Amino acid sequence: MKTIAIAGLQREQIKAQIEEAAPGKFECHILNDMDAAMKVKAGELDYYVGACNTGAGAALSMAIAIIGFNESCTIAKPAIQAKEEQIAQFITEGKKAFGLSIEHVDHAVPMLATLLAREV
Repeated sequence: MKTIAIAGLQREQIKAQIEEAAPGKFECHILNDMDAAMKVKAGELDYYVGACNTGAGAALSMAIAIIGFNESCTIAKPAIQAKEEQIAQFITEGKKAFGLSIEHVDHAVPMLATLLAREV
């Protein structure tokens, strides 16, 4: 079973969305952003999902600093919804840290979970 570290805003909602979209596929861990990024970098957890108001600042700052810029991406920004083909491309590229703005949790997180579940 793959593991997901959840950090930032609306963590409980993100966890619920992941578990609903891909039941039994992921073990979710709600952590602060630093612990989440460190556990992904160390290989203790597989993915990082963070949310903030922009999807790129606080959602990913620790992930970029610890996991690395090349393994981090923003999947949804204010007024810019996530796109399935873009998320699939990020996963193909080996991204491990995904940031999004809180306004898109309801549509972006299930999409991300579904696409990541295909990799499991």
